[in-house]
Formats: sequence, structure tokens, C-alpha cells
Amino acid sequence: MLPHTVRHLLVRLLPARNRLILQHGLSGLGTTSRVLRKHLSVRLSKRLRRDAHRPGVKLVWYARGVRAAEVTEGLTPSVARATNLLRVTDVLERHGIPHFCVRGTSVTMTAVAVPAGERQRAERALRVSGLAAGALLAGGGAGGKPLHADQRASWAQTSEETILRIWWLLTDPGGQWTLGPNHACVIEYWTEDDGLLLAPVPNLTATAVVAAENPVRVPVSHFTGPVSGLVGAAPQVATRSEFTLSLPDEVTFPVDAVYTWVDGADPEWIRRRATALGRTDYHEQAISAARFTSRDELRYSLRSLHQFAPWLRTIYLVTDGQVPAWLHTDHPGLKVVPHSEIFSDASALPTFNSHAIESQLHHIPGLSDHFLYFNDDVFLGRSVTPEEFFHANGLSKYFPSNSLVPMTPASAEDPPSEIAAKNNRVVIAGTFDRVLTRKMKHVPHSLRRDILQEIEDRYPAEHRQTQHSHFRSPTDLSITSSLHHYYGQQTSRSVPGRIRYTYLDLAAPNTGRHLNRLLARRDYHTFCINDTVDDPDTAEARTAMLRTFLDTYFPVPSPYERPGPDTPQLAHGPVETARPEPALDLPNSVKWNP
Repeated sequence: MLPHTVRHLLVRLLPARNRLILQHGLSGLGTTSRVLRKHLSVRLSKRLRRDAHRPGVKLVWYARGVRAAEVTEGLTPSVARATNLLRVTDVLERHGIPHFCVRGTSVTMTAVAVPAGERQRAERALRVSGLAAGALLAGGGAGGKPLHADQRASWAQTSEETILRIWWLLTDPGGQWTLGPNHACVIEYWTEDDGLLLAPVPNLTATAVVAAENPVRVPVSHFTGPVSGLVGAAPQVATRSEFTLSLPDEVTFPVDAVYTWVDGADPEWIRRRATALGRTDYHEQAISAARFTSRDELRYSLRSLHQFAPWLRTIYLVTDGQVPAWLHTDHPGLKVVPHSEIFSDASALPTFNSHAIESQLHHIPGLSDHFLYFNDDVFLGRSVTPEEFFHANGLSKYFPSNSLVPMTPASAEDPPSEIAAKNNRVVIAGTFDRVLTRKMKHVPHSLRRDILQEIEDRYPAEHRQTQHSHFRSPTDLSITSSLHHYYGQQTSRSVPGRIRYTYLDLAAPNTGRHLNRLLARRDYHTFCINDTVDDPDTAEARTAMLRTFLDTYFPVPSPYERPGPDTPQLAHGPVETARPEPALDLPNSVKWNP
């Protein structure tokens, strides 16, 4: 840990927007490295001072200490996984060392098998390679102390381990987000016995393979998952045929994502809304400005998908003809869909009712049969897999909350969301003689087009009333966020799931503390940051708090953003290094340095 006086000095040195970072562990250290070197150089180890002068290296605060990390443009977990795996396999291939990639049990790390008889050659090749300058090494256990991979003593300390982890600390250009051992490449030493190679630890496919069998080559994404930002064919790695098979519990069907979005500051939209507000008997929450306020959450929610769910096929943005100025609408993985393209009855437009818009999502042309529905205030907080949301046989998962739908009849005094939940209950009870009691979490909703179409066909009157409500109304159904899940459960197509999730209200007094915790731990799969209060006196403070948090949690721009003055710029071209090995043949959009 840094001395107490130095930590206070850092608070004074860092700009205001980075102080939120300091509160969760000084992870923004890299943003002020030049000033910090002046004050801290005498406290840094000789090794760290040397590493700090390597091209493309930035000092960052990571794991309760100052570390040297490689600046990596477009950094995401999948990029970190692929970088670590490709660097290890590249060294092994160039030295002619037999190896094959393994489908391990970790969803964040990769694994490479090396025959135990080749251990000495493999470790020497990795140690003397120019790659080793920034590599860290540890035993297989999660608590192993990181050692420098370019030192002979480090390998000697791990000589009794049957599996090793090797990784490079990678950071974004601003030094705010650093990825390390959670995305390591695991080296497994397989022993030979009677013509078989035997695994030292379990994996997902095979713990014994024929030693003499020739390897096959497959895209690296087979072991890392789709790599964010990778354009063109993925690099190939060696494996065995056993590890190329699709397993029964793997989701192999395409999954898209859908957002609904509104720009509440658009003058034309405000005019249309004012015209629609000719009647006055709406519930206050149904027409609250807070429901339509945009704080650029969509930009960061899209970043979260790019960083943590690169397996999504296409992202559809459903809007009232509006497009954020920063959105890269020409990106092939993004499609903007106007309301007029999906509403089955044009007389229902314009609408300002999310329930109405959601009732039409299954009409999006080209949408996959299974998709995730996001509100723009919902974010992914860590890497997720399709299996988090769907079963391999197509069943969708839903995530019930512990909060209950009140058992009282729907009333004009109820919030619109509760009225819709009670209307859902009437529908389910009338069809299946089951009474729903639980609300749903504010998470990405796993949806099936066939269920949504069946609801529209089976309940035409209720569905039509929801579609034709310009604002949230006492007759609404909340189809995508609740009714779909309960109907799917009763028709054997949806099942309850579990996911690490949290919900934050910007107006709550302890929200700042919870945001700091999120930054420090990054341990939730998904989170929702809502704003339930329409208070102009505190709006600026709430916006500043949210923007600081989102900038820090999601510092890496997504490919769905146009370059511009309000879009943080990444360094251009690959990071230069002084290492002698040739660069891997990767597309320029995702260029790693071996």
C-alpha cells in the first residue's frame, strides 16, 4: 500500500473527475503517471522503474500496488484472453514444442496442454522470449503470488506445479481499467502413459487423448469466445479434435440485442409529446420528465455489450425516428429501427409509452428468434455468456425479484408499473389458473419471438389496448419484462434463472457509496441505474455523479460510436515494443504485440 501521506497527495494531484476512482482504490493512478513518478520514483522497485520506461507501458494502481501495464487499445476481456493465449502458443509454435488448446472449466481463462516431457523446453522458450519482459507467472492456485516470467528463479519456484498461469497486465489508454490474472493462459502439463496423454486437472471435454494423434487448427475464438473488435478471420490455434466438438449445454443459436431509446431533449419530440398530452388523466409517473431524460446512458450500455458480450450478433435500436449524434449508424452490427417499421397498426403512433413499444418488438425485421431486451439504464458489469440467459435447447431464463406485486386490485393510485403487473396477473390467472406474485429484476430480459407472437394472437384485445396507449395506461400489460416470462413458464418455454445483479436509484442518499463499491469490485453480471425523481435542483449533481461513474467503469469506446470531440480517442496503431519477435498477423482493428 502507498504511505498515508502519499495517498493524500494523490487526492490533491488528481483532477476532480478522477476522485471517484481514488475512493475505490486509486485505480486511476495511470492518468497522472508523469506527476506520480516525480513524487514516487524513490519508492518504486528497480524493476518497476525499468518497466516504466519500456515503450507502450503505463504505471497503474492495480491489486493494491503500483504496477506496470501494457497500453492496449480497444481493451476488453476477450481481447485480454486472446492476447494471453496467442502469445503463449506463438512462442511454443516458433520453438517447435508440441501443444494443443484445451476447453477448460473457466469461462474467463484459456488453457494450453503441453506434454510433461516437453516442460523444460517450453519453460525455457517462454523465459528467454522477448515476450517474457512483461509476463507474470503463478502456480495453478488462485492465491499464487505473481512472479516475473523472465527470471529463472520464478520457474524454479513453480517446478512442482502441474499447471501454471501466465498473463500480461493490460490497461486501456487512460490507465483506468486493467485486466490481469483472471484472463490468464493456463499451461497444463499432461503426462504420458501407455500411448495416452493424461490431463492433470478436469476439463469440459476429454482428460485423455492419444499422444501420437495429429493436432487440428481452429479459430482462437473457439477457446476465447468471439473477440471484441476483431475484423476478418480470427487467428488459428492448435488443438485436438476432441476439443472442437459442440457440447449439449452450449448455446449455438444466434442471439441479438434490442434497445428502446428516446431523446427527451429533441424539440420535435417534445412538440409531439405536448400534443399527445391533450388529456390530463395520466398518472404523474406516466408522464414524468424523468422517464424520458437521457444522460447518454445508451453510449455506456453499448460499451458494456461490446466489452462483456461480444457474442451478440446484431444490436437493434428502436426509436421514434431519433438517432444519437454520436452513434455510428453504418456499423454492420447495429441497426436503427423506427417505430413505424414495427407497429402493426400505424394509427397507434406516435407513442410515448414503453409498454406499447415493447409490445411490437417481435415485429423487428431480421430479429433472431432468441434475443435480449435492454433498457438504456441497464448495463453489463462483467463478462457474460449466452448460457446466462438461455438454455441450449432454447428455453429462456427469467430472473424474479423478491419484491411482490401487491394483491390489491389495480387502482388509479397505483404506479403504472404495478398496474401493468396486476393486469398481467389477471391474464395468467384467467388462462392457467395460476396467480403470479413476484416482480422481475431490472436486468436484460431473455425473450423469444414465438412467445411474444403467441401473446399477441391469444390476447388480441388486451394487446391492442396496450399498443394504442400513447402513455402508460391503466389497461397496459408489461409484456417483455414480465408477462412473457410467466406465459413462457406456463407453456414450458421459460424457466427461472440466477444472475448477480444490483439496482441503484440516483436519487437515493447512499448511491455514491454503492457506485464506489461497483467500481472497486466489478462483481455483478448486470446492474441498473435508474432515476425516479424529477427534481431540477439536483439534476446536475445526479448527472455529474452518473457520468463520472460511467466514464470510469466503461472507459473504452465501442465500435458503435462515431469518432468525434465527445468520444474519447484511442491511440492509433499498435503499441510499439522493443521485442524481437514478429507481430502476429492480426487485423489492424485488434492488433496485439507478441
